Amino acid sequence: MVKADWIDLGLLVDFPENEAVLRKDDAGRRYTCVRVGDEVNALDDRCPHQGYPLSQGCVRDGVLTCAWHNWKFDLATGGNQFGGDPVRRYPTRVEDGRVHLNRAIDRGAETRRLLASLRTALSRDEMSRALREALRLSELGLPIGEDSGLGKMGIAFEVVARDGAERAEYGFDHGLAMLTDLCAWVERGWVPVEEAFIVAAHAIAEPSRHLPQRSKVLAKHGGRALVAFLGSYEERQEPAKIVAALETEHREEAEARIRELVEAEGAEGARAAVLPFVARNLLDYGHGAIFLAKACELAARFPAVADDLLAAAVVQLSWATLDTTLPPWAATRAALDKLSAVLDERPESAAGGVALLLDPAERTTYEAQVLTGERQAIEATLALLGRGIDPVSLLRAVAHVAAVRLSRFDSAWERRTDAEVGVLDVTHAVTFAQAAIALVDGKPGTTQFAAQFAVLAAAFVGKLRRADEPASDIAETQGAAAHEDLVEPGSLLQAAQARDVKRALRIAAGLDATGRARAYAELAPFAAFDAAVRPIFAAHAVKMTEAMHRLEAEDPHADGAYLKALLTYMVPRRPELQVRRIAEVARRFLQDGRPPEELY
Repeated sequence: MVKADWIDLGLLVDFPENEAVLRKDDAGRRYTCVRVGDEVNALDDRCPHQGYPLSQGCVRDGVLTCAWHNWKFDLATGGNQFGGDPVRRYPTRVEDGRVHLNRAIDRGAETRRLLASLRTALSRDEMSRALREALRLSELGLPIGEDSGLGKMGIAFEVVARDGAERAEYGFDHGLAMLTDLCAWVERGWVPVEEAFIVAAHAIAEPSRHLPQRSKVLAKHGGRALVAFLGSYEERQEPAKIVAALETEHREEAEARIRELVEAEGAEGARAAVLPFVARNLLDYGHGAIFLAKACELAARFPAVADDLLAAAVVQLSWATLDTTLPPWAATRAALDKLSAVLDERPESAAGGVALLLDPAERTTYEAQVLTGERQAIEATLALLGRGIDPVSLLRAVAHVAAVRLSRFDSAWERRTDAEVGVLDVTHAVTFAQAAIALVDGKPGTTQFAAQFAVLAAAFVGKLRRADEPASDIAETQGAAAHEDLVEPGSLLQAAQARDVKRALRIAAGLDATGRARAYAELAPFAAFDAAVRPIFAAHAVKMTEAMHRLEAEDPHADGAYLKALLTYMVPRRPELQVRRIAEVARRFLQDGRPPEELY
């Protein structure tokens, strides 16, 4: 029970009927008061929009209108009828002809009011309002989200995570993935918390604008009790049934089962259950693995939302295209079919859990084979797995060579109107490999899945060879950036902000390992706030920066390729809305019925 704090505002007769008047307490706090008959309505005097005095507004039919921007507030509730944020309302009473106001704040009621307003702001993609309500929530000092590493703003970020998981139409998507990385950046001090909140919330809210929550499969399914739908408690915990539901696109069953599993075993149990499905195919151009890894990470940060986040990840998987079942991936399918036999033939030491690591010379040879093409990539991968080479070691080599491939991207693809190829197509090869590492590295019982990921990742990089710019152009670019003896003026961030790719590459070429590690923190604000306009492109810039940072830190053979690839991708201005391409592809399709040109 909140202890009341009543103050005397004066005689009722001194309050004019249906007019806004200002009253202050002994601490200088301001209240807008409007008398209606024998009652007085009291609101915060500062408009929740920009702080202008509501006491200078006008009253009509029980509605107070702010004089500055025409925002309208219901006197009886404080609710907003036009504009955005509701305004705080205070209880009042009249005793012995005098008006009394209770200025005590009921934190429970205030929390509910602000949470509802924040969720409404997210549903409308109103970022100014969302941040204002987030900051107001943070000032209440609630313990919710305090262990998230985000300080007082943890509760607001948790609300955004829940909103994205509940409303994303087809499950976990780029906005939630971006939120995962931005939370890490806030915790490290790489970006300011308020700016990070805006960018993440907008990336989540924009594609889900005005969408309702997806229905949750919880207690019942089509009138049947959950136990009848899913079986006994033991059956509900069987991971194989989740995979079976995904394979048959029984989305509601898969979601219900994953929620049960998260409740029983947490996010780690969900990861282990879904991994056999995710490691079997390249799903949605790598997004299946990428989003599962991000969902697990975000669930660890916000345990209260873990069931919604993992359910959203499973929903996404249930809609995903199984890329490697398509005709162009026949060689990869064949390699996966014989992988178990290859692993069975490993040396006894490797089969017993003692895997070998690639030495530098072997890695150089292997990376060259991966760059050559899909068949060469998978043949080399199978050969090394058969020798007992650690599949995670192979994944690190593939991630490195994926960065090399990205740095070679031919921007001429983005100028073509007869193709739908862009640089993001190649970024996925990097982030898929990094996500695969995150899902299996150090996790017991994942050797088979790690090997499958190694085959998929290597094949993916090999298939993208058509994205490379001509060899002569590659040599010219490398030559322009090779002057390590030159001291380039200015910082890496300044070069990025100037969109000067050559200068950025020259600066990066002169950095040692410590300098490269610091470079990602320096570039983080540019990636989050300046690299792109549309949320989908900003999300990729953030995702790539974080992936390269992690790969650089974890790769014992890191040599600058990760930072070079990031700069080559992120510093140039990239087309974000290609009107002519969209029109030309549509025209051509209606004329000849053929799909646009792709990388494979």
